[in-house]
Amino acid sequence: MAYSAMAVANALVKRAKEGKVAHLSPMKLQKLLFYVQSWHLAKQGRPLIDDFFCRWKYGPVIPSLYHEFKEYGPNPITAYGGHIVEEEGALTKRRPIVSEQDTRTWELIDEILAEYGAYSGSTLSTMTHEKDSAWSTSGGVDGNPIPNDMLREATLRDGRFKARGAA
Repeated sequence: MAYSAMAVANALVKRAKEGKVAHLSPMKLQKLLFYVQSWHLAKQGRPLIDDFFCRWKYGPVIPSLYHEFKEYGPNPITAYGGHIVEEEGALTKRRPIVSEQDTRTWELIDEILAEYGAYSGSTLSTMTHEKDSAWSTSGGVDGNPIPNDMLREATLRDGRFKARGAA
């Protein structure tokens, strides 16, 4: 089952609120989500997030999440993101999150945080630009989506993924 990008982003915000990832800036959030999606594709063969990362100057970005969290700039995110929906004539803000019963997804999130969580957003951005990464091999900085098959293939080649015994 694929989650909305906001639900998985909020799972990372939850881990930050619990003290399990330091300084979760918008850039760091985007890059951690990129690794969550990439590793899920490599392990499960299907996307976890129902959206696509686009090729932006500082690496892969889900535009809707950029706009939701950009107000934080380089600072840590302090609140969950959400969507405004209309229910019974009233506007309500929903804050989706990964189900607590979905232990497989939470384990993957924790695995990504163990591997990448100590890095800053700018360091993670640099890492996403490395030779043979999905961002670098999918085209130039043009805002277009990076195909999920490219995320999967690049992850299967990645030494970090292989070193964790995930391949």
